[in-house]
Amino acid sequence: MDIATVTPSSSRSLTSLAFERLREDILSGRLAPSERLRIQALTERYQIGATAIREALSRLTTDGLVDAEDQRGFTVASVSREELLDLTQTRIQIEQMALRMAIARGDVEWESRLLSSFHRLSRIDVRHVTAETLAAWKTAHRQFHDALLLGCGSPWTLRLCRLLYDQTERYRNLSERGARKRKRDVGKEHREMMEAAIARDADRLCRLIEAHFRETTNIILDGGFADGRTPAATRRVG
Repeated sequence: MDIATVTPSSSRSLTSLAFERLREDILSGRLAPSERLRIQALTERYQIGATAIREALSRLTTDGLVDAEDQRGFTVASVSREELLDLTQTRIQIEQMALRMAIARGDVEWESRLLSSFHRLSRIDVRHVTAETLAAWKTAHRQFHDALLLGCGSPWTLRLCRLLYDQTERYRNLSERGARKRKRDVGKEHREMMEAAIARDADRLCRLIEAHFRETTNIILDGGFADGRTPAATRRVG
C-alpha cells in the first residue's frame, strides 16, 4: 500500500492485522518469552509498516503479552511457575463468579449455544492428531469455554475471562511434549461441565472448573515451559 493512499481506516486495519499476527505468534510460542521485539525485524517479518507494528505492540502490553521498557523497546512477556500458579488461582476465582452469574441469568439461548459448542468440540476426532485437527480442536475448545460464560451478561467479566484464557493458552503451548504422557479424559471433563451447567448446579460446576484448570496447570508444570522456542505441534491438554 502506497503511503499516499493510507487512510485512517486502512491504518486501523493494518494495526489490527499486526496485532492479530503478533498475538498469535506470542500465544503459540513462535515468539519466545523475553524475546526482544525489534520494530525493523517485525516489519520485515509481517510486511507491515513500523507505525502499525508499534501501535499493535502497545495494545499487546495492555493484555500482558508484551512488556515495554523505557529506552529499551518491547519484549515478549516472560513466564514463570509463580505467575502460572497465580494466573490459575485468579482464573478459577473469576470464572467461578462468572459461572454462578451465568447459571442465575442464562436463558434458553445460552443453553442452546452451550449444547451446540459442546457438540462441535466432542465431534472432533483426536485419536490421530494432526495440525488440522489440533487447530480445529483449539477453536472449538475456546468456543466451549466461552459459551459456558456467555450467560453471565457482564461484558467486563467476559473480557477478563478471555484475557485469562489467552494467558493460559500461551503457557499450554509453551509446555513441552512430555506433558502428553499424563493420562486424562478431557472429553469427560467437558461433558460433566456441560451437564452441570444445563442442570443449573452451580456448586458442582464450580468444583469441576477448578479441578479442570488445576489439572491443566499440573500438566503444564510437568511438561515445562521455560524455553518456549519449540512448541509441540500436536498437543491437547484441556
